[in-house]
Amino acid sequence: MTIHISNRIEWLSLLRGLNIILVVMFHVNLIDLSTGENHTFCTSVCEPFNPIRMPLFIFCSGGLLYLSRIRKGWSVKDLYVDKVNRILYPFLFFVTFFYFFKLLFNPFTKTKVVFSIGNYLESFYIFYQHPSAHLWFLSVLLWFMMLYPLFVWLSKSIVRMTSFLLLTAAFYFADFLPLTPENYFFFFTLNKYLVYFFFGIFIFRYELYQYLRNRIICLATIALYALSFWMEIPLLTSMIGILMMIAVSQQIALVQPKLFHYFREYIYQIFLMSFIFQPFVELLLWKRIFYNEDLFLLFYVLNVLSGIFLPVLVTKAVEKSNWKWLKVCIGIK
Repeated sequence: MTIHISNRIEWLSLLRGLNIILVVMFHVNLIDLSTGENHTFCTSVCEPFNPIRMPLFIFCSGGLLYLSRIRKGWSVKDLYVDKVNRILYPFLFFVTFFYFFKLLFNPFTKTKVVFSIGNYLESFYIFYQHPSAHLWFLSVLLWFMMLYPLFVWLSKSIVRMTSFLLLTAAFYFADFLPLTPENYFFFFTLNKYLVYFFFGIFIFRYELYQYLRNRIICLATIALYALSFWMEIPLLTSMIGILMMIAVSQQIALVQPKLFHYFREYIYQIFLMSFIFQPFVELLLWKRIFYNEDLFLLFYVLNVLSGIFLPVLVTKAVEKSNWKWLKVCIGIK
């Protein structure tokens, strides 16, 4: 989201920039025509960061909720109105956009969209195997924003905060999917993400990131992350990974505080629109026009850059326009 916080925490902006790069990298698809599958490099380069990517994205959302809303004493009504404008409207717009966008480009895609009103409506509440698949994140955010009164109440007591954090960690291990034929609105896997969202509130409520500024601590978090990744401990690996990324971002901010400043104010829009431009590189430029294995790395970089900077260009153009409805649709204040 385009967030403007007074007394900006530079390392947090840098952290979010790193995070969106990981998200965009994860969605790079460049087919090897000899196998018909995505290049192994595309998945291998992301594998060490898989336990971090979306947990960190959700962590940052929780942290920003505390910094920009809870800490400033926003009322429940104002918060709900703000999130309807910032999350619900973009959600409705992009579910519709991606449905008909993919329908339009059916001839170029592997998974075809068979148009029907029922299928279109399903895209709003069943994300799996629908053009809206990546928009599950907005649904999860909406659920968490509804808990705003609870988060405000919890933030007034360290005992409440600590108890609830431990509760969300235990809740993480529950499995509700067998209870339902479909994961409607992603409701039945909210427990897999609430712990990271509240962890963000917790870390920023008590400014615990200050304890990660030391270079030795940074190296220690990297080592612990490597160990937990090797041991394959899902929740612990993600939590340590978040702390590692905080520590690394603070170290980078000491020498390059403005790194990623060209796009780090448009993280939300990059997340929403990168799925428009990355397939263009994959399906048209790479697969149909310029396919050449010797140029693979060039097109990999092009895919990542298009997923980051083209949404920024679109957003900047919309910001300069008088189309208020479009600004709302893509999450601009």
